[in-house]
Amino acid sequence: MNQTRVRFFAFAGVIALVCAILMGRLVQLQIVRNETFSERADGNRLRIILQPAPRGVIRDRNGAVLATSRLSYAVTLYPLKLTKEQTDEVIQRLGKLLDMSPAEIRAKWKRPGNVARPVRLMQDVDAQTIAIIAENQLQLPGVSIEPLTIRYYPRGNFLSHVLGYTGEITDKELENLSDQGYRAGDIIGKTGVEKVFDAELRGTPGRQQIEVDARGKPVRILASVPPVPGKDLTLTIDAKVQEVAEKSLAGHRGAAVALDPNTGEVLAMASAPSFDPNWFAGRISPALWRQLSDGTQRPMINRAISSKYPPGSIFKIVPHVAALEEGFANANSRWRSTGEFYVGSRLFRDWKKGGFGIVDLKKAMVQSIDTVYYELGLKMGADRMARYARALGLGRQTGIVLPHEVKGLIPDPKWKKEAYREKWYDGESVNMSIGQGYVLLTPIQAAVMISTVANNGHVLRPKLVRPAAEQERKDDPPPDEGVHPTSWKAETWRHLHQSLAETVSAGTGGAARIPGFPAAGKTGSAQSANGEKFKTHGWFVCYAPVDKPRVAISVILEQAGHGGSMAAPVAGKMMRRFFGVPDPSMATESAKPAPPAGYVGD
Repeated sequence: MNQTRVRFFAFAGVIALVCAILMGRLVQLQIVRNETFSERADGNRLRIILQPAPRGVIRDRNGAVLATSRLSYAVTLYPLKLTKEQTDEVIQRLGKLLDMSPAEIRAKWKRPGNVARPVRLMQDVDAQTIAIIAENQLQLPGVSIEPLTIRYYPRGNFLSHVLGYTGEITDKELENLSDQGYRAGDIIGKTGVEKVFDAELRGTPGRQQIEVDARGKPVRILASVPPVPGKDLTLTIDAKVQEVAEKSLAGHRGAAVALDPNTGEVLAMASAPSFDPNWFAGRISPALWRQLSDGTQRPMINRAISSKYPPGSIFKIVPHVAALEEGFANANSRWRSTGEFYVGSRLFRDWKKGGFGIVDLKKAMVQSIDTVYYELGLKMGADRMARYARALGLGRQTGIVLPHEVKGLIPDPKWKKEAYREKWYDGESVNMSIGQGYVLLTPIQAAVMISTVANNGHVLRPKLVRPAAEQERKDDPPPDEGVHPTSWKAETWRHLHQSLAETVSAGTGGAARIPGFPAAGKTGSAQSANGEKFKTHGWFVCYAPVDKPRVAISVILEQAGHGGSMAAPVAGKMMRRFFGVPDPSMATESAKPAPPAGYVGD
């Protein structure tokens, strides 16, 4: 009997304990965690959709649209709508539809901040993919097709290196920008003005809270905060001049820059070859990526600011003004040009065999007579030439807002001692005087140099935005080495302007002549090592009109031939478009060898 009662009470105790546990769990679910489970229930029928703001429109100085936005659609995954079993199945199906591996999809999902948020898997999805996903919505729970605006460049490759392109933010970029309101999946500027002015262009995203049915289809909008579009941007670029520059460079590697010498505004900046920034709106194929990564063509490089070249004879401007300012030459100086110049037993030849006879300094510039500058360079020395070069804005970044600008190089004995642990030789001063040896310039530095000549000594920072952005408003003066271009003698400037004007009217720059707008300029042909061969870069720098300059231009064509026959015609076409002078050769859209008037040596 006692055993029976013991068993009864033990059984009753177990039942009571189970009931207590169940009651406690019920209380927890109904009362303690009621809010949590209500939220989960709402989560099964509510979605928060972020609405990216349209990026600001980018225009040229005359209002021509260069970058805008267009409507597109993206495939978005809502991770919290899926069970583990559903997740694996959905990822497999999506991978086949989007041509993405499961690993790619999971990588996007697992990015910082994405685990519990909607994940944009692919943007700019084609209509066929959209239709397939819509038809198979029941088999793709948690998957949504959502509208968005993507960047659109209506003129394709046009101005691509200046504009840059946009793309999805990377994990590394997110680490640096998360405190500025950026999120995983955001589209940001990657290069060019898109990158520099991303904060202004991107705007503020909107939000929509929508109710969906069991199939995930929207039923109604419960709340909405509209996006705020980004700010528009007006560039200093003149699209008409830019177009001529790009057409003239087609088929070549090179760059062209046009500046307003009175303000520093960039009127044109072309780099060839180029790329279409629209390619980056979607996924880039391996074949296209190989094309963009080509080590020889380097279409992604903005050669105007990121490539440096030996300047050749355009550098003769430096020893020319240095000799006049320092008293090593004047308008009455004379030289006997024989075509040869010796430094000790080493022979330096002129470009013209036999030379030019008795010449003055102006003719030395007009006909680009090497031996005159050899002698001046040897007498003045590298340190003096380097000071004058830096005074004209060379050897340092110009300060343009675009990323990846390089400094170029203005060498001197101290630099060589530090770089090579070697002394400087007289022959190196001779080479430096004609822009060979260690001297390296970027096309934009060459444009700043000739712009500084055009405005009688004011080194202006190149500006890309109207009105000037905050970082563009201050012109950085050249380093103070006791050489100030604005204080150079009036006679120095007068002699230089006359010499450069005659270089175009009767010398090596004749291919840049245009009726009604006399130009001043200098040609250059610089040897460049290419394996065991040496090929010539063609340079030309100029400004016009001579008496009151409104445009200053630099052009380089890599390994294309002499500056007078290759680069000067490009600058001539750009000036014709700028001044509205008809160009009879506009049917030809690329630079072609055409002998200039006068001599061809440069």
